[in-house]
Amino acid sequence: MKWLSYLVAASILIIASSEVRAQTQPSFEAKHQRCDAFAKNAMASAPTSTGVVRGAARGAVGGAIFGNAGAGAAAGAVVGAARKSNQKSSAYQTYYNNCMASP
Repeated sequence: MKWLSYLVAASILIIASSEVRAQTQPSFEAKHQRCDAFAKNAMASAPTSTGVVRGAARGAVGGAIFGNAGAGAAAGAVVGAARKSNQKSSAYQTYYNNCMASP
């Protein structure tokens, strides 16, 4: 009978401690929303090393070498846009992961 009272006391202690821990730690959803907002703001201000204009300029130079600067500029603009999007996506993921890893 004595072991039963110890078992009940231990169960109550475990339940109480998990309730306190759940109340003091922010929920995953709240942290996700906070880190998502942080990552979007940081990504918006993060510089990129390429873009549509730079890609078009590079493409125009390359196209001029082969005799069609307009087509080269158009292709370069598409490549530059894709690279910029990839850099922004990578920046977002880095900021988000760092935020989620912090306590």
